[in-house]
Formats: sequence, structure tokens, C-alpha cells
Amino acid sequence: MIGSSNNMITQEQFPLKVEGLEAYYAKLVANSPDWLKSQRQKALDQFSILGLPTQKEEEWKYTSLEELSSKTLKIASHHTLVEDKQFRNYIDDADINIVLINGVLWADLSTIKNHSRGISVKSFADAALHCQGEFQDTVSKLTANDPKALLYLNQALFLDGVFIKVENDAQIEPLVHIIHVTSNIDQDTVVFPRSCIRVGQRAKVSILESHIGFTPNGYWSNALTDIRVEESASLEYCKAEGEASHGIHTAVTRIWQERYSQLDSFSFAHKAKLVRNNYSILLKGEGTNTVMNGLYAIDAHQHVDNHTLLDIQHPNCTSYQLYKGILKDASRAVFNGKIYVHPLAQKTNAYQLNKHLLLGKEARIDTKPQLEIFADDVKCTHGATIGQLSDEEIFYLQSRCISKELGSQLLAKGFIDDIIATISSEAIRQKLGKLLSKKFPQVKL
Repeated sequence: MIGSSNNMITQEQFPLKVEGLEAYYAKLVANSPDWLKSQRQKALDQFSILGLPTQKEEEWKYTSLEELSSKTLKIASHHTLVEDKQFRNYIDDADINIVLINGVLWADLSTIKNHSRGISVKSFADAALHCQGEFQDTVSKLTANDPKALLYLNQALFLDGVFIKVENDAQIEPLVHIIHVTSNIDQDTVVFPRSCIRVGQRAKVSILESHIGFTPNGYWSNALTDIRVEESASLEYCKAEGEASHGIHTAVTRIWQERYSQLDSFSFAHKAKLVRNNYSILLKGEGTNTVMNGLYAIDAHQHVDNHTLLDIQHPNCTSYQLYKGILKDASRAVFNGKIYVHPLAQKTNAYQLNKHLLLGKEARIDTKPQLEIFADDVKCTHGATIGQLSDEEIFYLQSRCISKELGSQLLAKGFIDDIIATISSEAIRQKLGKLLSKKFPQVKL
């Protein structure tokens, strides 16, 4: 049985069919400190009540996880990399590379020791023992937009993760690249990637978090990332989804910004068959500056669903959000972006725009930008556009001896150039450009 003595839960009562779940959970509890045992138990109890979200829920009306409910899932039992050659394409020796295989931190594949000044990297087990206060404080919080079922599932069943701390006043020059790899797993395996990042006061760092998979088997990656940006700190953060084509990727990213901090964030999705990103930013102090951009480039029958929340609780905050999507073939995208301005958040300046370029006759987009404003001295705007390539523009390019296919790719490149240009880090731009070139192979982005 799973659960505490007061609330025992049998496998039959658990909302998902998971092979070997009881033994796996018992091992997790045995290796967790008391506070983490308590958090796991609360999360497990809550997920058992909620179950997976369904399309009857407003936040999930366009995205179905029914496929997962009908399967018997396995939890990854091997944490070794077998696709070394493909993996090396993601490694740059100039970066601080932090590698996790099926949710477990691998020091041998990481390159941390060469760049140790001002930054520390620990597994969750080490962090729980040696920096419990900061670690517990960062992983225990909730924001209003949390998709709680998926969040609780990760909190209950994650095996390991990485805790990254950037010291106060540290200026980290190399790119910090967190690489979550799904490798050497059976069909219908579930993995629980977990990251926790704390950027100290007045510190500055650029972080890329990549989720990649090479296995031909279908699997589910249910990820959780918690980030705290402390007072006057500056963080450039990019999340890049590059799972295997048969994979399902669901993710919760929760960011807390303290006063006068600067956050430039970017979300990129392009490969898994189904992606659901929930991205919540909570502004905990006045004078913050937030950029919340994203791009999704999908084809075939891929499905990408982005739900974002910017929760503004303090005055004199500035934010800018631009999400763009390129959809080919019969792919489908969903965007729901909410900006919530609390009564105390006077002098807020917030901008939100969602734009789409449809390159397939069967491509579909459902978009819903939202503003909820409870302060009276603010400047907030939002909008959404959906369009196709102009026949006149393509004809003009053809008249200059450019094929229709290449002309379409050039126009698509123009559509995404401005949003890629918002990324300050050249290392991140280059890595995303390499991934995008696979969707538009004749154009170097």
C-alpha cells in the first residue's frame, strides 16, 4: 500500500496504472528527509483525489491526456545513456553542462568543476542534507496557476533532480546548460525531470534547460522546474523541448521574482508529439522587469499547448510577452496567456501578443490572451493574430528565381527572426537555430 497510516492508498485507488508503484514509492520515502516525506505524502494524496486533468476542465478543453490514462506505465529503472553520439551534439565544452539521465544527475557526463566559482550544483539528495533551508524554501511554494495534478504527481514520485545556486553578486559568464535526457527505457515509461534554481542577490547568469530524447519508444516526461530570482538579480532563462517524436512532454515552470530583478525568459517547443507547458511567473516585489517570450515550430500531427500566467502583485512592474507559432501540415497549437494585476500593482506596464503563421491547410490554432486588472493606474495591452503566407510575396520571390518551397521557408524565417533576436545569449540563439534548421533545412536560422 501507498500512503501514511492515516490515509492508506492501494494501487487500485491510484488514478494511473503504474507498474511496481508501491515498491518504488516505499523506496522514495525511505530515502527522503522528514520534510520531504511529508511533501511527497501530501502531493500523493492530492493527486489521488484529482487524477489526471480531462477536457471537461476549462484549462484543458483543447488538450487530452486520455492516452496516458489507458496505459500501464513503467517508472524508469535504468539511468544510463546509450545514445552517446547523438547526445554529444548537445554538448559544448565552453558551457557549464549539467546532465540528468531519466531524472538522475550524472556528474561524469557533466562539466561543473571547471566553472565552480560563484555557482554550486548539487543533486536533490545532497541539497536536502547540506542546504536544507534554501532548498526547502524554493521547492515548497505554489503559484495560483499551478496545474496541480501534474505538479503533485512530480512532487510525489520524482527520484532525483538538480539544485543550482548562484551566489550573491556572482557574474557567471559561461552558459549554464541543464540537459535532461530520456534514454534506454521501455515502451510507456514515465520520467520525472526536476530542477530547482536559486539566483542570489545582484547575481547575473544565463541558463538553458533542454529536454531531449532519442528512444524510439513512446514515453511520458512530466517535468517540474522551480526558479527564484532574488533582489536586483538578472536571469536569462530558456526552456527548449526536444523530446523524441513519440514522446509526451508535460511541464510546470514556476518562477518567483523579487524586487528590482530582471528576467528574460524564452520557451521553445518543436519535437514531441504532445507538449503541454504551464509557465507561471509571480512578481513578489516592486520594480521588476519581465520578458516572457516563446516560439513553437511544429508539423505533421504535433500538438503544443502553452498556458502562461504573469501574476503581478506589486507596483512599478514592467512586462513584455510575445509568443509565436509556426504550424505546418495538420499540427495544432493552443495558447492561453493570462496577465493578472492585483489592486496594489499600480503603475504596471504590461504587453502581451500571440502571433501564428499557418503553413498547412489542416493546421489549427486556439488562442486566448487574457487580462485581469484590479488596479486603476496601469497600462496593459494584449492581442492575437493568425495568418498565412502571402501569395503575392511568394510570387515575387519566384520571379527572382527562388523556388516556392525555399521562398516559403525564407518568409517563415522572417516571421521568427524578431523573436529569436530577443534572446541576448548568443550561445542560446545558436543552439535554438540548430534545432530550427531541422524544420527549415534549407535556411540557416
